[in-house]
Amino acid sequence: MADPLTLGTMGVAAAGGIVQGIGARFSGEAQGAAYRYKAGVALLNKQINEQNANWALESGDIRSMEEGLKAREEIGQVNTGSAAAVRDTQTKVAQFDQNVISWDASKTAWGFESKAATDLAESRLDITAADTAEKAGTLAEIGSFIGGASSVAGKWYQGKAIGMIK
Repeated sequence: MADPLTLGTMGVAAAGGIVQGIGARFSGEAQGAAYRYKAGVALLNKQINEQNANWALESGDIRSMEEGLKAREEIGQVNTGSAAAVRDTQTKVAQFDQNVISWDASKTAWGFESKAATDLAESRLDITAADTAEKAGTLAEIGSFIGGASSVAGKWYQGKAIGMIK
């Protein structure tokens, strides 16, 4: 029969391996959940940035149209010089102003679209990290169980070798 102290030590080693394995599993699941949360936030940010890009373009279109209307009104009020030449010059200036507004809106939209693409990539990375963390937790759990079993077996053979276990 085995010495009670040896049996107790083997029991504690086995319990330690089990508890450590369960802890590793929960840790992996918690890390996975945190990464999935981050992925969700990144996807929301992507949607917000896509919407901001659309709003920037729409805003630019409206501002460009308003500038064109304002310029047409000003052109209609010009009474100096050759009417045709003045209107032609004013029209070109107005078109240039409208183009600048549109370019600015496009640049702003591009910034939001770039951020949306970054957010999508971050979301995908976080999902991959979540899967990896969960797998690592499972592997750590299995490793702890094997380590605990190995420790118990080592203590058993040690006890047997010195004659404490028959």
